[in-house]
Amino acid sequence: MCSRFENKETGFSILEKLEKDFLGNYILEDDEELKKENIAPTNLVMTIINDKDIYKIKNYFWGIQFDKVKKSPLIFNSRIETIKEKKYWTQLFYKNRCLIPATAFYEWKEIDKVKIPHRIFLPKEDFFFIPSIFIQMEELNYVSLITTQPNTFMKKIHIRMPVILNKKEGLDFLKEEPIKALEKCLPLSDKVKIDAEIAGNLLTEK
Repeated sequence: MCSRFENKETGFSILEKLEKDFLGNYILEDDEELKKENIAPTNLVMTIINDKDIYKIKNYFWGIQFDKVKKSPLIFNSRIETIKEKKYWTQLFYKNRCLIPATAFYEWKEIDKVKIPHRIFLPKEDFFFIPSIFIQMEELNYVSLITTQPNTFMKKIHIRMPVILNKKEGLDFLKEEPIKALEKCLPLSDKVKIDAEIAGNLLTEK
């Protein structure tokens, strides 16, 4: 489960880095200032979609809620197992894939019966992508992060983890055929360096 993450990049910085390192058409559609730390469900989050081979950087709300009046559950994470097994979610994945840029994500690890927030990051990457799915309702867009089983490192902290892709893998995820994109939604390889530190700014969070 990933209920908080961090993205210290801006739309401009991500646009510049992608244009510098990867061929493609990129457009920054939303450039308003967004929350950078302790990003939580219902917040606006930076999102990248592939619209007819144009990579668009937009802002979507984090969390899908199908019935706000009846207060149905807020689906801010989508299990890759559910996406593969349930027809509705499979079709949504096929049609509405997107990426969420992140510089880290947070998980709470229980230490001596106290839950301690940890900031989890990739030391060799300035930012990475979390594959996601989105839906439009009432002319607004909502996004849900895709989660999977933990890799060896994350097993020491939590029973789930977000799917993590590097920049090239993420861009490929958006342009590949759905089946190939689905095959990318795996636990992070144990060969990729990942690290964690106590998130002092979240010590008061539960």
